[in-house]
Amino acid sequence: MHISSSTHMDIIRWWEARRLRYNLYVGAGGVVTWLVVEIAGSAAVRPGVDFEEPIVMLIGPLLYGIAANVCYTFGSMVDVAAYRGSPRQWLYTLGLRFSLVLTALPGVWALLVWLYTIYTGHKLGRG
Repeated sequence: MHISSSTHMDIIRWWEARRLRYNLYVGAGGVVTWLVVEIAGSAAVRPGVDFEEPIVMLIGPLLYGIAANVCYTFGSMVDVAAYRGSPRQWLYTLGLRFSLVLTALPGVWALLVWLYTIYTGHKLGRG
């Protein structure tokens, strides 16, 4: 059975109509994560020690945003390649949830390290 390209284009348009919302959610999660890493991470290390390299805190979010959008595009490509008649909302939702969890991981790590330093009474770093 041959599927017309207009049907494939409809699926791509469906995905592209949701890209801004995806970016807003992942971006907002990224801002919260960035702040948590900056605040909790800084509280977990001795003065003068960086929890994370400053250049990574500046360039990392940009590179992450690009990678997230490349992966988002793969979602629409998978949807088109495994055509089922209409866009699959569950695929979008699963991808968004995965992206949000992945985005939050550095913040979770920073919180755990900070809690560890509170528990042990020892900040990280040489000194």
